[in-house]
Amino acid sequence: MKNKWAVLPLLGILSTAIVLYGHHSFAATYDEAKTMEIKGKIVVFSFRNPHSFITVEVTDDKGKKVRWGVEGPGSTQLANSGIQNDTLRYGDEVVITGNPSRTPSEPKLRLRTMKRPDGFSFGFTEEQKKATQQ
Repeated sequence: MKNKWAVLPLLGILSTAIVLYGHHSFAATYDEAKTMEIKGKIVVFSFRNPHSFITVEVTDDKGKKVRWGVEGPGSTQLANSGIQNDTLRYGDEVVITGNPSRTPSEPKLRLRTMKRPDGFSFGFTEEQKKATQQ
């Protein structure tokens, strides 16, 4: 009987560890010391929590089309900024700046700013980023 009760704390610790593992650090995935810009057309916009995702088709220097994955804030934060699930559509031209993947061969970014030719813009300026870190 004693052994049954000894297992309960262990199960509690393991279940907590699994939940914490599920929430990753942006700094572990993206190089926050670097910023880069991509230009292309939206292929997919996933308006969801905990993070939204945008797939952008970019033509590289050699003329090859490459799909970039852009990870952004969740739908709640986007909605509070005026972005809804139909704000970004297939074929929209965008210019996105963000933090690149720590793995150079992975075409993915953490969203910082996004603009369309029609004047739409979204993002975090360096001043806003510094203000939220204080």
